[in-house]
Amino acid sequence: MSIQPIAPLEAASADRMPELAQPAQGVDFSAVVGGGLQQLDQSLAQADAQVRALAAGQDVPVHEVMIALEQARVDMTFAVEVRNRLLESYQELTRMQL
Repeated sequence: MSIQPIAPLEAASADRMPELAQPAQGVDFSAVVGGGLQQLDQSLAQADAQVRALAAGQDVPVHEVMIALEQARVDMTFAVEVRNRLLESYQELTRMQL
């Protein structure tokens, strides 16, 4: 009976999780932020359009208007929190001593 050698860590992880063997693709930060802002703008525009339609007396279900408003509020809250975290990170980087 012989002892088998231990495989290198890279080979072992590539065998179990092939996605780790592939080099990571870079993500364009400005594209991610831009896409998030476009989604926020669409959400706000949709909520505004539904509120205007309801105020104009069109046959718009009130629950759909409320859902659109709540979705816009959640999206706006998320965008503000992301902005706050980015600002905090930037301020922390500027306080670092080199």
